[in-house]
Parts: sequence; C-alpha cells; structure tokens
Amino acid sequence: MDSKYYKNLVYHEMGNENEKIILFLHSKIVSKWIWTKQMKGYDKYFKDYHCIFVDLPHHGESQSDGKFSINESSDIIIDFLEDLLKNKENENKIRLSKPVNIVALGIGASIAIEILNKKPELVNHLILSGLEIADRKESKESSIINIIGKTKAEYLNEKPDSFITKAYLRYFGIKKDYYDFMENDLDMRIQKEKEIAFESLNYTISNNLNNNILDKKEILLAYGNKEDLSCTYSAIKLKNIFKNARLIEINKGNHLWNLIDWELFNRTIIDFIENNHIINDEKIKIIE
Repeated sequence: MDSKYYKNLVYHEMGNENEKIILFLHSKIVSKWIWTKQMKGYDKYFKDYHCIFVDLPHHGESQSDGKFSINESSDIIIDFLEDLLKNKENENKIRLSKPVNIVALGIGASIAIEILNKKPELVNHLILSGLEIADRKESKESSIINIIGKTKAEYLNEKPDSFITKAYLRYFGIKKDYYDFMENDLDMRIQKEKEIAFESLNYTISNNLNNNILDKKEILLAYGNKEDLSCTYSAIKLKNIFKNARLIEINKGNHLWNLIDWELFNRTIIDFIENNHIINDEKIKIIE
C-alpha cells in the first residue's frame, strides 16, 4: 500500500471513494502498522468506509522539527481532516455532517479527545481503548519519566537492539511476527521517546470541555484486563465525564488487542459505529 502525504503527515487509506470516514490513531512509540489486521479485514468489515491509518506526528514516517505535543498533534490532524472533507464535498457537491468516526489507542485516544473537544462537528463515533489520563501534570524536572529515561539510557546502552525490541513486543503482548515493524519504530532518540512518554502519561482532561460534547452518546470506552491498571482507571475517569458513553472490559485484552484478537476488535468497532450497539461475546463485559 502506497503512503500518502499531507504536509508532514503520512498515512495509508482504503476506500477513499466512500463518504463516511474511519480514522485510526495508534499508540505511542509505534506507528500505523499496528492496524495491519484492520487493513486486511477491510473488505469484510469496513468496505463502505474511507479508512485512514495515519502516522501520528513524530511517529513512523510523520517526522517533523520541534517537540511532540498532544495539543499540537490534534491541531495537525484537524487541519488534515478539514482539508480532506473540503475536497470530498467539492467532488461530490454535498455537505457532510459529522462524517468522521475515530478509533484510537493510547496516546491516539488522548489526541482524539482533543479533536472532539475542539471540533465536535467533525466527529460521529469515538471508540477509545488503552486510555492514559493523569489526575495532574508533573513538572518535567521532577518527572518520573526523566528518572526512568536516565536509568534506561545507562542500562540499555549495554544491551543489543534486539533485546529492546523483544522487550517491547512482550510489553505489548504481540508476536515476533511484528519484530521488524517494532525495530523500525524504536529507531528514535531516547530524548524523543522521553518527550512522547511524558506527554502521554501527563495528559489531563481540560476543565473547559466544550459543553456540547458532554452528553454525547456515540462514545465507546474499552480497556483490557491484562493492561496496566492505569488504563482501567482512565476509562472509568472518562466515563464519569461523558455520562452517556458506554464502557466495556475485554477479557484477556492487552493494549494492542486490535492485533491479538482482531476479529473481536473489528466486529466491536463496526457494530458500534453502525448500530450504537455492543456485540454479544463472552470476552466482552459491559460495565455500563
């Protein structure tokens, strides 16, 4: 699949002739390859949608100068979406209403929340998993990320690259089939990795959320019971803000359950997008 470009943003797309959009936003450190199973399942599950798999700013092929931030990343993606929709509307001579469904993991979910808050008129359904929401922001000087980063740099300098890549595969719970993809994504400076990790682990929900989004029903929040407990707490925290959102637990679900249990993942997101419904499956526990 050929890469497409919008300024410094790089993405893959399928079904660009369709009006309805599903935008896939990945977790921190990795890139658009984590949606491999969603790309392969396109004809079965998503053939009526324009699916876009983007490399987040400062991830994968979407490299640029400056520092990574969730706020700036959301602005970049909003700019991309508005340009995309403008072109679609000009081609089809119609006005599209809330045409974008967003499926997001980890830091991608934080960016998706910012997109919804800034441009609610763009977003139809929001499906968020592996959330990382902090109670408060740390100062960069005293951040645990800085301490870990220094220790990691000293420790990992003595280890081969293969050790680091295999460690990440184990952390995400995915197979060695993805070794090459992970190895490419880890080819970044420790300073950049610290920068992204700090943003991810210090993301807080704004006290000035757009009132128009608080009652939104088209939000599905998910966490796996094999993820860090912080993901569970973050999902519950967000459910307390978006009272009408649905909350589910994935049995034996890991952070990248879209790769591990991809049939379940694909069925879950398409049924929620099309029917506002949560599928009946023994691996899914409906919390609220």
